[in-house]
Amino acid sequence: MRKRGSVNKKGGAPVSALRLPSFFAKISHWGWHLLLFFFFLASPLIFVSGYAPDGRLFCTLYDLPKVNFIAAYILLICFFYALYLAFTPERRQKFRFFLRHNSGVRVSALLFLLMAFSLFRAPVREAALYGLLNYLLMGLFFIVLAQLFVRQEWRWAAIYGLVAGLSVFSFLGILQFFGYKIPFLMPIKGPASTLGYRNPAAHFIAMVLPFALFATWRHWRWWRVKGQVLQRNLFVGFCLVVLGGLALLFMNYSRAAIMALAVESLVLPLLWLRPQRGATEGARRHWGRAFMVGTLVLLMIASLAMVFPQSRKRVVRSWTRFQKSPAQLLEARYYHWGNTLMMIKKNPVLGVGLGNWRFSYPLYYKSFAKDPTFHYRMQVRKSHNDYLQLAAECGIPALLLFLLLWGRQFYLLRYFTAGSDGEEDWRLPLLASLLAFSVIMFFSFPMQMAYSRMFCFFLLALGEARAWPVLSS
Repeated sequence: MRKRGSVNKKGGAPVSALRLPSFFAKISHWGWHLLLFFFFLASPLIFVSGYAPDGRLFCTLYDLPKVNFIAAYILLICFFYALYLAFTPERRQKFRFFLRHNSGVRVSALLFLLMAFSLFRAPVREAALYGLLNYLLMGLFFIVLAQLFVRQEWRWAAIYGLVAGLSVFSFLGILQFFGYKIPFLMPIKGPASTLGYRNPAAHFIAMVLPFALFATWRHWRWWRVKGQVLQRNLFVGFCLVVLGGLALLFMNYSRAAIMALAVESLVLPLLWLRPQRGATEGARRHWGRAFMVGTLVLLMIASLAMVFPQSRKRVVRSWTRFQKSPAQLLEARYYHWGNTLMMIKKNPVLGVGLGNWRFSYPLYYKSFAKDPTFHYRMQVRKSHNDYLQLAAECGIPALLLFLLLWGRQFYLLRYFTAGSDGEEDWRLPLLASLLAFSVIMFFSFPMQMAYSRMFCFFLLALGEARAWPVLSS
């Protein structure tokens, strides 16, 4: 009987060293697919009904369940990744190399450090500590995903999860739009689906649509090459998901989401602007196709905005206000932003404390101009501009570090890695989603919401993972 750790006659390695890692590798291969797919599928769909057993509405919590689910699941992912590192020494070496040499990790660590320093200025330190723990958890998520997404198949597991979540989300939202009362969803104005309010719902669609289009493009190419019925059916299915998401976005008539969609449409023509070597006529033909596609997409967006009554009214009303005064277009944001700038002026280095903008705003609500939306019956909780809110809460240096980390992702797009990514150019959906998220951060507060905050670090991880094979060589 062979003793534990004895030498195998064929390879000369301990039998236990051969069996356990190979078994774990086989399990983890499909385990990561399922783990990532389910996470990105379930994250936007988690909710609480808010109804008592007798049918009365007793609460309208729609962000807290997502906070709890995302936090618990990220800890689960980190635990399994620690096991993955424990059984694969080669992966441990790559992980240590990534931590030592990746600039994105250093910048994010400095950003979290400044967030921690802001606790000393916070009037409500419990809120600041809660926000810091959330961001530290996102930092772990960013590092783990950046390592996992080096493998393209695990990226696709996440993307298919996103598309599956979008399909369920859009179906529920469209039912709400046509007046069907879904008993387990809260009756909040607008077809909010499982995100509780129409604006976050529209933002979610704008952020995810580029990846849904990317998956659609993938299966269309496979259908053309292989001619399989399965690929044709998948292509048609993904097209329906994209159309359903687009329809729900305009049903929600969020101006920030519509603007983000218009910015994303500028990226779509890049499909016809791949690096082409050859005659000048070929380059001109590609530029012509790109111009035609860009024009058609913009016309389609304008047409959809006019088809849905609420979107049409919103666009017309915004244009009328802009003609009178640009400040009227901003509505209450004009007062929020102006007073927040005064808050930044008084606290430029460490801010007022992470998560403490809402507690400090009563001291500044009339420092620039008296905010008519702030009174004893209504409290303003967010500045509707994540850039300004970060500077106000954590200081101008923290904002500069965030812009450096965010801008780094646009810089990394200069690296063409399709050769190592199976000839699939991940820069296109990544650029579109980064632009959409940038627009939404300017007019809304995605970093204050659990799902979109997670999605921000997902984009950061995907950008780092895509470029890391080039950066580490």
